[in-house]
This record gives sequence, structure tokens and C-alpha cells, in this order.
Amino acid sequence: MLTHILAPQLFGLMLLVNSLRTGAELLSDIGIGQSVVRSRNGEDRTFLDVAWTIQVFRGLLLTAIMLALAWPISELYDKPELFPILLVVSPIFILTGLQSPALFTIQKRIDLRKRAAYDLFGLVANIAMTVTLAMVLRSIWALVFGLLFTTLFSTILSHFLSEKYMPRFRWQPDFVLEIVHFGKWIFLSTAIFFAASTFDRLYFVGSVPIALAGVYAVARTFSDMLSQLAQRAGSFLVFPKVAAMQDRRDEIGDRLRSMRMLTLSLVACAAGVAVACSDKFILLAYDPRYHAAAFMIPILLSSVWFGILSSFADSMLMGCGRPAPGAWANGGKFVALLIGLPLAVMHGDFLVAMLVLMLSEMVRWVMLIPPSRREKLTSFKDDMMLTGLMFGTAIIIKSALGSFGIVPTIAQWWSMHGLLHT
Repeated sequence: MLTHILAPQLFGLMLLVNSLRTGAELLSDIGIGQSVVRSRNGEDRTFLDVAWTIQVFRGLLLTAIMLALAWPISELYDKPELFPILLVVSPIFILTGLQSPALFTIQKRIDLRKRAAYDLFGLVANIAMTVTLAMVLRSIWALVFGLLFTTLFSTILSHFLSEKYMPRFRWQPDFVLEIVHFGKWIFLSTAIFFAASTFDRLYFVGSVPIALAGVYAVARTFSDMLSQLAQRAGSFLVFPKVAAMQDRRDEIGDRLRSMRMLTLSLVACAAGVAVACSDKFILLAYDPRYHAAAFMIPILLSSVWFGILSSFADSMLMGCGRPAPGAWANGGKFVALLIGLPLAVMHGDFLVAMLVLMLSEMVRWVMLIPPSRREKLTSFKDDMMLTGLMFGTAIIIKSALGSFGIVPTIAQWWSMHGLLHT
């Protein structure tokens, strides 16, 4: 609905704002939540208070940095309209810093019901407020104020997750050292993860027409849904489960390998259906200005599949106390993007740029296979079987539904790549 009200250029600009916001949060991540999940003191109120105190100070620091850099960033991208937007968005870090540590404890307890309810209420509030503001303002400020309102709502809601606990400021050196000690690898890993996961968005905004970047933002929004679902499964199911078994390392491998195969087999089938049908959804839901996204999204979803394999491997390794392989794998992905995307855009071929995105995810996946094998968590054969299942499902569903005209055939989908140049 938003795309019928707002122009593609606005989504391209908001893509940059969200990328900068996410980047600031990731680049300052010292593993506060992960420390709560892994620590034996994770349920201790003093430990939670210390974690919350660090989180609040981090939010204040990020807000100050964003306020200071708002003008230089707008000058760097030659977009003066960015300056007031970044000033208004900057308090979002204070709001996220004030969120309750209960979000970490429900992750530690693997309380999916509470987390799902929290996310659902936040999503509904986001959609309702953003659409309402878009109908009234019909400008990028609808997206900006919608983001701020949703964050404020989520922060308030987080404090209702635990009726018996309200955080307070506290500083205890031994707990601070425990958080920082584990967090140093998380900091490195998330910093490289940001560089790898947002380089395409930041680069496209400055190097391709802003309308094309906006269409890409729409396609990326939908492909990211599957990616974020996998990351949440890794964070809220796999990582806490493995961390809880850290004293029984011999049991981890066989049990988690079978669980991983079963779970990812179901995900592979679902991803295959999404790859086959996603282009039709774009054609039905969006006006012709956004139809290039119908060509983009199956490629992005195929890239996401390799990201899913990587996310599960990374979560398992982190639960085993090995966050370093994830950092190196994200570094490999970033190098592939850093080299490949400029070359593709330089030659004016956005299709090649999309394929570079898939290649970068494959690099990350391949780099995580050796450490995963050493921990007996997976094997190359397992992942190839799962990948074959995903692409096989996509081809079969696409061919079957395409023959009845329900979705575009593979040939019809391929013919849409010309929209990337219009």
C-alpha cells in the first residue's frame, strides 16, 4: 500500500537511512544480549542491570555520534535532504538503549511465545502508524516518524515482558569484564557483518539511479524477511540451545546435525516455493514503476538461501564458544562485494551486480563449512543436498504453475530483466 502512495525515490532515501542506523547499532555491538544468553549469571538481576546500563550508555553515545555526523553524511552523498532526516532519527538509539533486558532473558529461556507476541504487536503498530502517516503526509517523513513511533512502542512494550523486574543503573566491574571479554569477538563479527550486509545498499544509493535503488529496496525488503526469519531461528533456537549444552560438548554434534537437517529441509521447501512465486506477488501487488523488483526478488531469495545455511552454522559455532569463524566468513563476503559490485556497476549491468550478491553469500557459506565440520555440526554433503532440494522445489513449482499461467514461466521471468535498464 505504501508504494501506491509514496514514490520509489523516497524508499531509496529511506534505504540509506535504515542502513546507516543498522550499521551504527552493529558497529557498536559488544555482545550484550549474547553475553546474557551464554552467561551462568544471565538470570541474575545485578548482571542484567549492568548489561542494561551498558546498553543505555551505548544508545546515548550513538545518538551523539549520529547528530555530529548528520551533516558530513548528507554532504558525502550530495543529498541535503538527508541532514534533517538524520537529526530526527538520531534519538532512536536512546529508545533502543532503554529496552528491557527481558528481551535477552526470554531468548535465554527460548520463550518463543512471548517473543512472537512482542514482534507481532510491534509489526502491527509499525504498519498501522506508517500507512496512516503516509496517507496524511505523503512524504518521506511518514517513513521517518513511523520508524520512531514503532521503536518507542517496542521499547515501552519490552518492559511488560517481565512483570517482576524493572532495570536500574548499576555498575559491577567483574560483570562488566565478563560482558566485554566475550563481546570483543561479537564486536568484530558484527562490524564485519554490517560491512558485508549493507555495502550493497549504501553503494547502490550512490552509484545507480535513486529510483532503481528504491525498487531494489522493495525487493530487498521481501527477501530480507526470509533472511531475518532464519537469523531469528538461529538466535532464538539454535544459539541458546547450543549454549545451554556447552558443558556437554560431546552431545552437541549428532543431536544438532539431525535437528539442523530436518529444520533446513522444511526451510528449503518453503524457500523454493518463495523463489517460484515471488515475482507474481510483485506484479500483483505493485504498480508498473516497481515491476523490476519482480525480476530481482527470485535472485535475492536464492542468495538468501546460502545466507540461511551460513546463519545456522554461525549460530551453532557461537553457541560452541567459537564466534571467530563467523567474523572471518563475513569478511570473505565483504571482500567479494567490495571487488564485485563496483566492477558490475562500472559496466552498467545491474543483473551482474545481483549475481555478485549471490556469489558473496556463497563465499561466506563455504568459509563456514570447515569449522562446522570440525565441530561435527554439518558437512558439505548435507548442505549440497539441502541446496538441491531448494532449487529443485523452485524449478518444479515454477514449471508446474507457469504451465497453467498462475505465475510467470521461467522464460517470462527472464524477459523482465530488461526492466533493470529502463
